[in-house]
Amino acid sequence: MRKILVTGGTGLVGSYLKKILPDATYVSSKNYNLLEKDDIKHMFINIQPDTVIHLAARVGGVHHNILEPVKYFEENILMNTFMIRESYKNNVNSFIGILSSCIYPDKINEYPITEKNLFEGAPHRDLFSYSYAKRCMAIQIEAYNSKYNTNFNYLVPCNLYGEYDKFGEIEGHFVGALVQKIYNAKKNNKKSITLFGDGSPFRQFMHAKDLAEIIKLTITEKIKKSFNVATEENYTVKKIAEIALEACDANDLQINFDSSKPNGQYRKDIDIKIMKSLFPDFKPINLYEGIRQVYKKIMDAQ
Repeated sequence: MRKILVTGGTGLVGSYLKKILPDATYVSSKNYNLLEKDDIKHMFINIQPDTVIHLAARVGGVHHNILEPVKYFEENILMNTFMIRESYKNNVNSFIGILSSCIYPDKINEYPITEKNLFEGAPHRDLFSYSYAKRCMAIQIEAYNSKYNTNFNYLVPCNLYGEYDKFGEIEGHFVGALVQKIYNAKKNNKKSITLFGDGSPFRQFMHAKDLAEIIKLTITEKIKKSFNVATEENYTVKKIAEIALEACDANDLQINFDSSKPNGQYRKDIDIKIMKSLFPDFKPINLYEGIRQVYKKIMDAQ
């Protein structure tokens, strides 16, 4: 029987994965400090996994990435480097690293972006530190596979959201922060909400529950290929906000945009042909239904 270690076990994706892979060992920063190599060494000695799902990361919204570029680069570089190295040293059979679609080039000639496009240019400047740290994990994984014949791989998901997300305006992801903003506006009888940028950039959003399911399938079906993970829904920020208003029963709210704030990358939708070929029966949660679930969670928590 496999012994599976999951880092970031209390985070957005880990919280869903625990429901469908209950026998794995889930660790968080309360158990081990993944920025300290000695802590990671002790973790591997104590748990002795043969499979590692590396979810842990320093993550946050565009604004916080701009404020804290050193933190987003150094913390992700350190934990990723230590985790992969110790996985190899401890004879881990299967390592899955979770990256992000923001690692892809900002300027590209053709969309959607395929896995082969990864090194064809620099990522967007607003997430530059985080993006390069995550891109480095792909390089490290491929280097270990080439040098040591390991079977490590990585998944590149689009933007995520879910009931276990961060909902603050600074560190929160877009959908979670958006739904919280709608809830607050309704609660305080406001007539509008204000979003960063001008609403024109396109984004793919996938429920974190779906990524957890893909991770489980990747393990159970012993997939060693690295590939993109996303939904085919690709909407402008303005359209996503309109879907969210409808899903939150808030169609009377007006959407305002603050164009003095950054838009972020204009477009970064990723190709999912490989994912669909591997898992042709997989059906993701659509954005409207997913946002309704998040909104219900926020209401229930109040």
